[in-house]
Amino acid sequence: MPEKSDSGQAKRALFEREALPHLDSLYATALRLVRGPDDANDLVQDTVLRAYRFFHQFTPGTNCRAWLMTILFNTFRNGYRRNSREQVAASEEEFSARIEAQSFARDPAQSNPEALADNRAVEPEVERALDALPEEFRSALLLVDVQEMNYQEVSAALAIPVGTVKSRISRARAMMRKALREFARNRRQ
Repeated sequence: MPEKSDSGQAKRALFEREALPHLDSLYATALRLVRGPDDANDLVQDTVLRAYRFFHQFTPGTNCRAWLMTILFNTFRNGYRRNSREQVAASEEEFSARIEAQSFARDPAQSNPEALADNRAVEPEVERALDALPEEFRSALLLVDVQEMNYQEVSAALAIPVGTVKSRISRARAMMRKALREFARNRRQ
C-alpha cells in the first residue's frame, strides 16, 4: 500500500510544480471566454480537475501551459459556450456595427481632453472591441497576443491547423485596428 500512496504524492507534487503556476493565465483566459468571474472560476476549476485526472498523459518537459490551455478550450467548447449568454458577433460586419454603436453610446463626460489623455479611458474601448470579436477570432488572438503562445501551441489548443491560426490572428488584428480606428475617429469629433 505505501507504494500507491508514494506514487500519488509524487503525481500531486509534479502536478503542483508543473501546472499550478499557470492558474493566473488560465483564469485570465477563462474570464475572457465566459465574461464573468464566477463562470471563469468554474471553468478553471473544471480545467484543473480534468488536467489532474489526465496528468498521466502530460509529457514532462513540454509546455504545460499550452497543454492546460488545450484542456481549458476543450472544456469551454464542450460545455460553457453552449450555456453562455454572450452575444458574440457572427460576422465581421456585425462586429463593426456593434463597435460603432458602442462608440456612439459612450459617456459624453469622457470626451474632454483630460479623459482622452488618460489611458484608462481607452481601456474600456479595447475591452469592448475584444469582447465583440467573433469567438474563434477572439480565442486565437487571446492565446497569441495575451498568453504569448506560439502558433503551433495555439493550433494544438484550438484543434485547428496552423494556417487557420495565422489567418484568424490576422483577421482579428485587422478587426481590432478597424474598431479602434473608428473609436479614435469618433473621439476626435
